[in-house]
Amino acid sequence: MDTKLITQCFFPSDSQANADVAIVFGMSNPARPLARAVELFEARMVRALLLTGGYNEKLRAVEAHEMARLARQRGVPADAILVEDRAVNTEQNVAFAWDMLQSRFGRGAIGSVMLLTIHYHMRRAYLAARRRLPADVALHWACYPSIHYSSENWFDVEQGRRDVESEIAKIERYYSLSLPEIARQIR
Repeated sequence: MDTKLITQCFFPSDSQANADVAIVFGMSNPARPLARAVELFEARMVRALLLTGGYNEKLRAVEAHEMARLARQRGVPADAILVEDRAVNTEQNVAFAWDMLQSRFGRGAIGSVMLLTIHYHMRRAYLAARRRLPADVALHWACYPSIHYSSENWFDVEQGRRDVESEIAKIERYYSLSLPEIARQIR
């Protein structure tokens, strides 16, 4: 296993660019992505938050609704929060989010999107966005770290190895890309 190449692939640095909207991918601990989303919003790196994610059995709630509740508690104005609550996988997160943006703002109104997810998931989120969004929409990304491991030690932590190996397998299955091909997708 080439840990250096895998680390480069699955633990990207943030793109450090502003975007019209952040698509925030839900998870079982909605406070984690939401905290990073609010940070980007307050820094004026994004103008709106599109919170996405359907029902999560572990959470026993809809991920997007939980993030929206937390965003309002943190002072994000209601008109800057969009909620997509049907998605159950990454492709749907992106597809449904893009449909919502087009309906809300009109075709051509969104020129840039910030993808926000946990580090190891960013590569797959990016591939889904490239597949689903028009080529002229600029893609940027921001991540938050796992609470169990970092880019420096993921390969020494069972949960880290499991998460990364799962992402590699999903990308190979859904996008027919090998590890070297995956590495060329985000720079």
